[in-house]
Formats: sequence, C-alpha cells, structure tokens
Amino acid sequence: MTNDIASNMDNETKGRIFQSVKSEFMRHTSDTFVDNPPSVAEGGNGVVIPGCPACRKRINTNDQYLRHLSDDVLPVILRKAFEIAGET
Repeated sequence: MTNDIASNMDNETKGRIFQSVKSEFMRHTSDTFVDNPPSVAEGGNGVVIPGCPACRKRINTNDQYLRHLSDDVLPVILRKAFEIAGET
C-alpha cells in the first residue's frame, strides 16, 4: 500500500520527506535537560529533569515517551511531509 501512495512522487521528493522525518525524529530523545539553568552541579539552582530536551517536556516512562512521539512529534512530521509533497 505504501508504494501506491508514493508511486506518483519522484525520488527527490521521497528523499526530502525521508530526511525531514528522520531529522525531526532524531531531535526528540528520551534524555535529560536542566530546568532553570544552571544546574546544582554547575553552581546554580536548576534541576535535572528526565524527558525530551528538544521540547523540554518531562517524561518519566517509556510509555510517556512513545505517547510524546505519537501525540506531539508525529503531527509535526506529517505536516512537514505534506508541505514537501505539496511543493512538487
């Protein structure tokens, strides 16, 4: 079915969509970030928060991370893909 959707797209457009999707997914990691920098370790009063540094969203579990990807990241990815596809 995927081939049917993308069959009328040229390879350059498919490549641009793939690169856009990949870069957006790679920005959103399950990592840590410092809230109100600098952190205590750096002499400040900030707190290290588990979550997505790109969004600065607190995420404590794998389920919350997957929900973040599906609810917050996927709509952005789809919007960008449709914009790229519409340019051709």
